[in-house]
Amino acid sequence: MSIRLEDYQEILDDLGPHAAEVMESAWQEATRAFTSHGLKAYYLEGARALQSLGRGTELVVAFIQEAPGLAQELGEDSVQELLSATTKLFSKTSGAVITLMVSTVNVAARRLGDQSLFSGYLRLLDHLVGQAPRGVRPMLEHLDELLTHLTLGGLRRWAMWGAQAHKTDLEAQVAYFSLESPESKSVFQKERRGTLFIDVQRRINMY
Repeated sequence: MSIRLEDYQEILDDLGPHAAEVMESAWQEATRAFTSHGLKAYYLEGARALQSLGRGTELVVAFIQEAPGLAQELGEDSVQELLSATTKLFSKTSGAVITLMVSTVNVAARRLGDQSLFSGYLRLLDHLVGQAPRGVRPMLEHLDELLTHLTLGGLRRWAMWGAQAHKTDLEAQVAYFSLESPESKSVFQKERRGTLFIDVQRRINMY
């Protein structure tokens, strides 16, 4: 049974005019990425749940824009995981960091290419928020570069090295996770693994 967006005017009203407009623009893509159950339970209700957190419209809009791509790449259960991770981070970090996490979620999905690895990535973010709070934002800003060259294990080792080395030095955390400090570049080079399997797999699939 197909779901019509106009049947959920109450949710659109809860989202507010701007987020509702973005939802209307993204709806066709969402219907191709989600099942009927996923559209209602994860996409519509997920957007409303994020709106209720009170962290601003940008977070809600980022979710509306990125969730269909995540569902298409890794399955709609990954969207449910993203919502759970976002809710857990609500009391631990700023709305800007959470919004950036959601905005870059498809970078992670494409580079990792596997739901279980994506779950591990979300757990890593949750851990880093507690261990290196100033490092999470710059890491997300460089996520494409990091995951282009590092596996999830490599990213974890690189991140945890910085978190332990600069636990009490917030400025050093920012420099490390921005790939600006010498030790950050050194650990990054050490963890590089050449061509990643996900790239080879995509080439194989093309053929």
